[in-house]
Amino acid sequence: MNRMIVAAVLLTGATLSLAGCDDAAPANNGAKAAAAPDTLPAGEYEVQAKVTSLRSTDGKVPLVKHKEGDVITSKGCVDAKGVPAPALFAAAGDECSVQNPYFSGGTINVTLSCTRKGVNGRIMVNVDGETTATGLKGHAVTTTFIDGPGDYDLKTELTGKRVGVCPPAA
Repeated sequence: MNRMIVAAVLLTGATLSLAGCDDAAPANNGAKAAAAPDTLPAGEYEVQAKVTSLRSTDGKVPLVKHKEGDVITSKGCVDAKGVPAPALFAAAGDECSVQNPYFSGGTINVTLSCTRKGVNGRIMVNVDGETTATGLKGHAVTTTFIDGPGDYDLKTELTGKRVGVCPPAA
């Protein structure tokens, strides 16, 4: 009987010792991961938008030359309040205004209402994302409401990083 109790005690001790040796647990060498900021710090950013989906919404050839897998790069500034300029998320050459911006707690949400030279109608871009330690990540959905053929729905995955200070205003 005493041998059974000793064996049980030894087995329990060995089990408890092994419980502290989990190979799957990440090692903490005193290094802390960089925390994502609450809002984007002011500066110039570069955003890469990878096209994940493009479809015609009117059965005609879309009024955009991108295709799935394309990566579109844009640059724009973020102001002192953490609000990005529309150029950061809009197609090159589009004139856009920001509607309903929300940038707080690491969340990025903005809608752009855009026009394009030679096109009658609106191009709407909705951006949802979050700040990261080095910039931002998220996705955008572009939907067009234009007169004539070419309406489309474009979805992109976004990654962005701060590349420096904003160039002086012209």
